[in-house]
Amino acid sequence: GDAFIARYDQLTLANLVPYLPVDLHPVPRANIRFLPILGAWFSGSMNYLGRARRADGSPEYEATYEINASLEISIPEFEQLVSHEVVPGHVTTFAYLQNLFVRGLAGFEATVLTMNTQGAALSEGIANNAILMAHGVTEVEDLPDEDLQIGLRLALLQDDAKNQSSYLTWKQGAPQAEVAAVLRRDFLVTPERADKLSGAWGRHPLLGRMYLPAYRAGTECVADLRRRHAPARLVPVLYGCSGLVDVTTIKSALI
Repeated sequence: GDAFIARYDQLTLANLVPYLPVDLHPVPRANIRFLPILGAWFSGSMNYLGRARRADGSPEYEATYEINASLEISIPEFEQLVSHEVVPGHVTTFAYLQNLFVRGLAGFEATVLTMNTQGAALSEGIANNAILMAHGVTEVEDLPDEDLQIGLRLALLQDDAKNQSSYLTWKQGAPQAEVAAVLRRDFLVTPERADKLSGAWGRHPLLGRMYLPAYRAGTECVADLRRRHAPARLVPVLYGCSGLVDVTTIKSALI
């Protein structure tokens, strides 16, 4: 994992950081520890902590990622996971927000990492587009490696599986076993993920109804914005430099 984190931190330094205010340049973008969890009901869970302080009182911008020790994942999918969860995805996003808060440029709400909201949808959209942003491209087919393209397409297909799980569970009332079978057959997810998306996540009254559909909605929002706006205009807004935004308010922030 460390090699991929270092690689994507360097790509972010080259292709994203130049578009951000200089005060954000020294902020650590990938201070994370991976923690394998045996028998976890989830595939992975990123926890941005932000509590540790250096001797001078400044934040260390630390996070952990709890990963299911039995998770089955290919190398390209893991590479996408690093860009999504760490840099320039979730950890980077929250580190920048914490820095803005510490400097008085963002309100307290920037420190509250809410799920099941329009802000969460934008956060997932940033994370799912992170691998493209790191490489400085807008389309999957422009990534430099075919295996990497496949890894990202599998991740996006899993987002469609999340949508389908939510619809089948809450609109049609389908039983978990039926939903899991559909996800395995039509969306190529592993047995572990089919069980998670149809069960612990899919049948949760908030996650199943509101969070599973947020991934694809956020991804499409950010992808569309990246096609229509130059990085110098869009990147600072995505990372909170114009205030907190979500999938709805970001459009007015770009006017």
